[in-house]
Amino acid sequence: PHPPPPAAPRPAAFWGGAASFAAVIAGGPMSHARIASPLFFIFSSNPCRQRHKGRQAATGLALLLTLCALLSLSSTSALAAGPANGPAAPRIARLTPSGGLLEVEQQAPVITSNGTSQVRVVLPAGAENLRMSVAGYTIVRWASLPQAIDQSGDLAKMREERQHAIMTLSGKLEAVKAQLALWKGEGAEGSFQDLTQREKRMGEVVPALNYEKADLERRLALLKQELQQLPPSGEMGQSVLVTLQKTVSSATLPVRYSYTLRNCGWRAAYSFDAQPDKGKGDTTQVRFMAEVWQFSGMDWADTQLILVSRGQGPREPAPLPRWVIDSQPQPVAQPLAKAAPRMMMAADAAMPEAAPAPAAPVVADTTGVYASWTLGEKGLPEGRSRLLVLESEWKTPLQWLARPSTGESRVWLMARPTLPDGQVWPDGQAEFSVDGQGVGTGQFHANGNDTTLYFGADPRVQVTATADVRQRGEKGFIGKSRTWTWGWTYTVRNTRDKAVTVRLERPMPMVVDQGVTVTYRDKPQAQQDAQEHLLFWNVDVAAGGKAEVKHELTLTSPVDIQLDPYAP
Repeated sequence: PHPPPPAAPRPAAFWGGAASFAAVIAGGPMSHARIASPLFFIFSSNPCRQRHKGRQAATGLALLLTLCALLSLSSTSALAAGPANGPAAPRIARLTPSGGLLEVEQQAPVITSNGTSQVRVVLPAGAENLRMSVAGYTIVRWASLPQAIDQSGDLAKMREERQHAIMTLSGKLEAVKAQLALWKGEGAEGSFQDLTQREKRMGEVVPALNYEKADLERRLALLKQELQQLPPSGEMGQSVLVTLQKTVSSATLPVRYSYTLRNCGWRAAYSFDAQPDKGKGDTTQVRFMAEVWQFSGMDWADTQLILVSRGQGPREPAPLPRWVIDSQPQPVAQPLAKAAPRMMMAADAAMPEAAPAPAAPVVADTTGVYASWTLGEKGLPEGRSRLLVLESEWKTPLQWLARPSTGESRVWLMARPTLPDGQVWPDGQAEFSVDGQGVGTGQFHANGNDTTLYFGADPRVQVTATADVRQRGEKGFIGKSRTWTWGWTYTVRNTRDKAVTVRLERPMPMVVDQGVTVTYRDKPQAQQDAQEHLLFWNVDVAAGGKAEVKHELTLTSPVDIQLDPYAP
């Protein structure tokens, strides 16, 4: 083959067009029509295109790709230099169980037009109660407009990844369905051999396509379910324009502002681990944690978190009830039903919780009206997290509690610790365990410095109740009174390696009518708690041994009082 002839010199029009294109990339004023003119010249105005079509097309395509890359870089740089479409992360976040107060310090852009300067900030969805100050300037007014915000949090990234995966799988599924439709369509005309070959191929291809279709549908359904369970983040925020009293020459100004959000907050969570076989059996490991959540559409990078105990319950007291004394019964006002929990909280439970990790020291402040805890580690990603607030060890003797009845033989482990002074323990959900083995969950509540912790039943200590006496009769001259008598024997068995003391409790009858009396015949004698209306015995049971308590009571009533008592 002969070598190609030398390339013809470029016409002046080409270089002029290229120069004009370069001017556009550099920022010169050019219309889209003029931008397209050199590209049109590359493909249509080359005098050698008929003779060297392949070589010139490759050269023109290379130049086109280079110019497009430069244009893309220029556009990207312009976007990067433009105003941000997302809110700034807060410097301090004060979280309560019902929301949060976010404090922001930001270098905000200034827009000056017709002698008026405005500062622009972007707030996330649900922002309320905006307060702002610009040092050295007076704020005349501000206005807010809805604006779609760029979500940068972890949840937004997870949501985007799953949406992209759903679209990809949906495309693959449609392709498989199309292939199945082609194979299941009417057979093409042809010879007997062609039809036989087609039938054989269908037996190989169609089952594989059906399997792939079913697999894609399953994966697609799981992805959609996962996407639905991701907590929603607000996509529409606010763009706030703050008008200043005097004109500003600088492009940005430092501003400070705060606002409240309802889609964030915290609640207390506890972990109590009783250790009855460690040392003297009086040790309970305590972990006070905070379940925190925020769905602002962004990660709070380098944000100082402060947990505040206030925020729950009504803001004002209920009105005094009416007190009417009347011979006719008055209707009783029904208590208000508890408000249903927000859907946000139900969606939050679907998110996997981060395991509590060792954290920097937490500074507690109980000197104010509300207790607060300033966390040592900064930052909070979007979503749900669990943070460690306090870890402690309480020295409190464990107790065994029995409340026997027919069919109830369990003996419960419990503790009544005195909480340390100088600390506040908000109500919260608690996890209870014995020697690291979970026994259940429940609500933790501290009454001042006192509380009661239950750790489930101890399988090595049991109590059985045996009914000894159950009778009724009359006594006195010609039946002036009626009597009812019940008697039980309670047997406590201890298979532990050490002795235990079991507190055995029974209800004490509450007598309302005059003339009704109750007498007891117990062995040993029961103690009474009149305030709680119960009888109790502290029963010492040796290791591997048993102990008995006999309890009998008689109820006496005049015949003119209609009683039909029963014993629980």
